[in-house]
Amino acid sequence: MRDSSFLILITNTDDDIIRETEKTIGVKFDEIVTAQQAGAYKPSHKGFHLARERLGLPKSEIWHAGFGFKYDIVPATELGYTTVWVNRQGEARPVNVKETFLVGDMQTLVYLMQGIEVSMRG
Repeated sequence: MRDSSFLILITNTDDDIIRETEKTIGVKFDEIVTAQQAGAYKPSHKGFHLARERLGLPKSEIWHAGFGFKYDIVPATELGYTTVWVNRQGEARPVNVKETFLVGDMQTLVYLMQGIEVSMRG
């Protein structure tokens, strides 16, 4: 596992919309993959493949976190990624696919990632 983390956004939007959105949310992404760039909307694997290609990482080093179970967790699981379902609404799992980790909010996701980084450092 590498010492650094990357924050990549795979989004079902186009380049113009996400450019404006990125300005307002106050988060700087290392890479953004839009449906426009991938030529397909999630749950297609095309955006996931494009992100992995840009990162140059093996599957074993990729974690995918998302709110949308069918659009994020299912395809990422199919690709063999570690997955984190951010289940903000306490929804029932819609299909017979199981996420690697389940958290209820973004703050808990941050704590999870910080804990993983600390444990990897030794």
